[in-house]
Amino acid sequence: MALHWNGSACLTLALPTIRSEPVKLIPCLFCLSATLFASAAIAQDKTDYTLNDDQVHFRVPPGWTAVMEKSDGNPQAIAFQVPDATAKGSDDSASVTVKSRQMKTAEQFDAVVLEERQHAKEQAGYAFDVSNTNGAINQYFVMRGKTKYLVRDSFHRSGGFAISVRCQRPLLEKTPAEWSTEFDSACNSVTASLSP
Repeated sequence: MALHWNGSACLTLALPTIRSEPVKLIPCLFCLSATLFASAAIAQDKTDYTLNDDQVHFRVPPGWTAVMEKSDGNPQAIAFQVPDATAKGSDDSASVTVKSRQMKTAEQFDAVVLEERQHAKEQAGYAFDVSNTNGAINQYFVMRGKTKYLVRDSFHRSGGFAISVRCQRPLLEKTPAEWSTEFDSACNSVTASLSP
């Protein structure tokens, strides 16, 4: 048995038979390309995600790409890169990370929030955003390289889990205000979709 390429989009398979003509396979290159394209499209359009063996559910907008996933141990997390035309071609990117931590007791939630807030303060260039009026959200600025970022951390208790949603976007001069508003709204929708 041997595979032969005849110069077209088809591969042919020569099987040892009584007939001397090779058996043609379906147009493999076309099918393979179509399958890879469809798989990539499905992966990019995935909107439903889970953590902790399907115990924590949430949704993200279509077009967000999961760039990191830690689905074992405690805590667990998924980070998403959010499309941002202004940051394209640079080292900067907007992202949203959903992190869940299983708690032994409900009282542990306050300690988890305090610990996350302390870690935020340890980041380069940390400065609390004094314009933030929502005490449930830890909103602050940090430096990533030479770029200033706005970061919003929100914390939620759901079942036996402490869940944090971190939304961060670069503060680039050319970023349209509409995009920033859409980003903040999408981040809020991720938070609102959380369920155990």
